[in-house]
Amino acid sequence: MKKLILTLALAFIGFSASAQFTLGPRVTLTSSSLDLKDAVANVAEGDSEFGYQFGVFMRFKVPVIGLYVQPEVLLSKQESMLNINSTDVDFSFNKIDVPIMVGGKIGPLRINAGPSLSFLTSAESTAGAVVTDIKDNYNSTTVGYQAGIGLDILKFVIDVKYEGSLSTFGENLTVGGTSVSTDQRTSQVVFAVGFKLF
Repeated sequence: MKKLILTLALAFIGFSASAQFTLGPRVTLTSSSLDLKDAVANVAEGDSEFGYQFGVFMRFKVPVIGLYVQPEVLLSKQESMLNINSTDVDFSFNKIDVPIMVGGKIGPLRINAGPSLSFLTSAESTAGAVVTDIKDNYNSTTVGYQAGIGLDILKFVIDVKYEGSLSTFGENLTVGGTSVSTDQRTSQVVFAVGFKLF
């Protein structure tokens, strides 16, 4: 076991030495919606809402295969809306998002895709002046995917991506005091800007 750990450690050191490493802050603007895959009476999907994310990104470029791996850790504020019994209900979600992108360059453009993990930290719904804590109605961890294109200009890292969900975000929705089952999933368009510190 010790030999295996030592071998993996040496391999990681060798990888780090051969890979090109970039690190910097990241800010994103998102346009997200809460999708209902199963129809529910008196419940309709609302318009997309704007949200934001901020955190850090890293990029490891591997010259041998010509690809890069770009993990990010982002604090995320996501807004969505549903119309329930003819009343607009706003949903607010705070998350920690960890997208892990794998990509390559075609000319000046980067093309990338990969999984995105989300960890829910808080969730509230607002109907009129009534604010309700709904965190227990949603899964604490979900898995999605991102795909998009990017461009590096000087030290700026610019990306436009689409994010979809591979797992259900919520299965129960309260309508008029009654809980109904539905397959709720989030999707969003992400516009991100980062800055290379080195």
